[in-house]
Amino acid sequence: MKRNKIFIVFVLFLIPPEIFAQAISVKVMSMNIKEGGQLANYNADVYADCIKEQNPDFVVFQEIDRFTNRNGNQDMLTAIAAKLGMFPLYGKAMDYSGGAFGNGILSKYPFFNAKTVVSRPPEAAESRSCLWMDVILPNGRMLRIAGTHLDVRSEQARISMLGTINVNLLTDEDYPTLLIGDFNATPDSDTMKYAKIRGQDIGEGTGNTLPSTNPTSRIDYVMGYPKTWLKKSYEIVCYPGLSDHCFIVAELEFP
Repeated sequence: MKRNKIFIVFVLFLIPPEIFAQAISVKVMSMNIKEGGQLANYNADVYADCIKEQNPDFVVFQEIDRFTNRNGNQDMLTAIAAKLGMFPLYGKAMDYSGGAFGNGILSKYPFFNAKTVVSRPPEAAESRSCLWMDVILPNGRMLRIAGTHLDVRSEQARISMLGTINVNLLTDEDYPTLLIGDFNATPDSDTMKYAKIRGQDIGEGTGNTLPSTNPTSRIDYVMGYPKTWLKKSYEIVCYPGLSDHCFIVAELEFP
């Protein structure tokens, strides 16, 4: 028995450490497409082409319609997903124009434990949602991807919405999580000071995201939990014909 134990220990020393703990390595994209895709005449093809250029593992949408009168009663998220061969998840924030208005996520990988939380504090202009999915990556690591769009009018409403998100999304601080989207807040705002109590602003120091022509403000973010994410690349890409926001394309690693 003792010889067997010695042999096992010897074999374990020969196995590369990466077999036991591989890093999470993902490419994500954030897209606020403005009023359901208004600037592109609600054409799913052009958004699919844009995503295909960047080839992300996950895409997080804000301001995306589902079966509304203004978008021709189409499920745009599913249409884009079908063109890319990705898995869609829609998170309704509110009823709008005969259908729904909210956020969406596309994933290269099957997902589980999908949830949506909707909040509307008294100070908010309208209801907003946060949705998320859990994914087991090809290397066996688990990751939570979340998307949100915070209130446009009130700092207090944004902070309250983030509080709701924290309670529901961050059930375990050691669970690798990315919260992506339009926070409607600049880096020096109370909203982002609150967000950074628990989260890591992975793109800190990078470029502005609004408007999509000569951007002057940074209000779109990729937040990491816990605060040990590594930034391999972080680009602001602008397509003025698709949105008033620039998009974020980031390659990230979690040890």
